[in-house]
Amino acid sequence: MVTHAVGMLGSYDSIGWWDHLTHTLSASILGGFAFTAAKRRGRNPRPRVLGAVVIGGLLWELIEYVIHAVADRLGIEPILVVYSTRDTVLDLLFNLVGALLVLVFGEHLLGNLVYSGES
Repeated sequence: MVTHAVGMLGSYDSIGWWDHLTHTLSASILGGFAFTAAKRRGRNPRPRVLGAVVIGGLLWELIEYVIHAVADRLGIEPILVVYSTRDTVLDLLFNLVGALLVLVFGEHLLGNLVYSGES
């Protein structure tokens, strides 16, 4: 989340790959929560991680669009910027990269968060 805050200070505009990094990291946080919740309930984490990241990403992009449209209508500077359809598609793609990282490394890195039932 720190990368988003730093991005708002100018990194999004000055560093071309910054947006990709922030979407990957944010998606990995959301995917990590979904992974841990699924594992704690004894469920397969794959569809839950992918579902959470895809739905979360789509909701985020919709929120970005609405905030931008409302700000334009009110004649104020939007706090979130919608650059283009291409940017939105890339955002969603890098969200999937974050989800895939969780699926590949989740068992090893998040295993300590899953209650094993042993004392």
